[in-house]
Amino acid sequence: MVSALICSAICSATNDGEIAVNWALDGHGILMRAEWDIERHLASGRLVPVLPQCHTPDADIYAVYPQRHKNAGRVRAFVDFITRAFEQRPAAGNNP
Repeated sequence: MVSALICSAICSATNDGEIAVNWALDGHGILMRAEWDIERHLASGRLVPVLPQCHTPDADIYAVYPQRHKNAGRVRAFVDFITRAFEQRPAAGNNP
C-alpha cells in the first residue's frame, strides 16, 4: 500500500511517511498526510496547505498489546491517556 504520492514534474511513491514528508520539505512536490503528522512543519511554515478544502480520510487508531497485558494498569493508563488526547483534538477541517 502506498502511503504517499509526491507529484511534481516526476511522480514518486513510497509507503514510508517520513520519506514522503522529507521529499516535500526538500521541495520535490506536494503530498497528502494527516495534519497531526505534519503539524510542526505547518506551524513553522516549512510546509503550507495548498488545497485547504481537501481533507485526508478519517483513520482508526488501535492500541495493540499482548493479551496477557490487557489488565495491566500501565496498559490501561496508556490507553485511557491516548483516548483522551485524541478526543480533545479538533477533527480535520474544524481548525479555526
